[in-house]
Amino acid sequence: MKKIEFKIDHIDPLGQGISKNADQVAFIEKTLPGESGNAKAFKTKKKGRLIFSRLTSTDDLTEVSPLRIEATCPHFANCSGCHYLHTSYENEIELKSEIATRLFSYVSQMETAPKIVAAPERFYYRNRIQLHYNKVQGKLGFIDSLNGTIEEIPSCKVINSKLSLKLAELYKDNHWLLLVKDSPESGHIEIYERDGVVEVHTNQRYAFGGFTQVNEVMNQKMITHLHSEVRKYIKPGTTLLDLFGGAGNLSKDLSEYPTLVIDGFSPEKMNLATHQEFEEINLYGKGAIDEISQKVSPNQELAIILDPPRSGLKNIQELVEKLKPKYIFMINCEVSSAIRDIKSLKLDFKIKDVTILDLFPGTRHFETVSTLCFC
Repeated sequence: MKKIEFKIDHIDPLGQGISKNADQVAFIEKTLPGESGNAKAFKTKKKGRLIFSRLTSTDDLTEVSPLRIEATCPHFANCSGCHYLHTSYENEIELKSEIATRLFSYVSQMETAPKIVAAPERFYYRNRIQLHYNKVQGKLGFIDSLNGTIEEIPSCKVINSKLSLKLAELYKDNHWLLLVKDSPESGHIEIYERDGVVEVHTNQRYAFGGFTQVNEVMNQKMITHLHSEVRKYIKPGTTLLDLFGGAGNLSKDLSEYPTLVIDGFSPEKMNLATHQEFEEINLYGKGAIDEISQKVSPNQELAIILDPPRSGLKNIQELVEKLKPKYIFMINCEVSSAIRDIKSLKLDFKIKDVTILDLFPGTRHFETVSTLCFC
């Protein structure tokens, strides 16, 4: 593979260092701002103008950031799961804050700058992990984002202690092969702690049996913040729509607001509070917004909790035009999708607050909670 010279200017939302040289842009994983050196070009696009790479050894650096540290995870150099373990958690938080602030600076409706809430622990927090396998190769792990191979991760540092024990069982003597004996040649295995019990599923949809956030401590902080925002702006008795609401966990304790929880799947375990009702509607389906409109009374004052998947909600304009909410409390795990959806709104509104919550330490991911006012 050809080597390229680089000088990192900043980190992008995918956790990659950006280096520009004439008409070429290089996206280099595992780097930090200010670093320079040489790296292998794993793949290119746009006739070589876009280059994708990864720093696999600090020996390839000619200038090393003073903020670089040695990663404690033995898999970090070649694993696509984590992006920031080569720097302190304090600096990771600073980088994530800079990324969010830069992206939200393109949104003219912002009233205050984003603020960030760090996690109390950087490691051993995840209660769910999805691994890919290939029986012919005899490998189980994460798919490498640059070359498509499977990187084995028997000593993953971000999963909790119960999942670590189960992961060790699967790797011991390739025990995982027994689980997929009658399964396709390649697929995935999900390890999931729920209600204190570790479950293992093969080739089921993600979060089979019901979605919950992977970081329970930070999830509670996010819910506390969300409830504070709702109660700050919405008077009791206002109807809430909890969209992509799953089992209604985000709105369960907002008992002063009659709530309609809507999702495309009925949760395996439904435990709604007395103020909640559930409707199964595919929110990406044709006519979904019209179907929701029929569930609420005309001229009824509404507010919306919107917690879409990573892809966001591209028809948010239709949602606002037809349902006319006073506020939307929007939760996104992909900040780029949040910016795209917000910028697509051709309406008068203000963003009262944006709070970043680091539910995924070590990785490029974080949650944003945005309070949009249409009043």
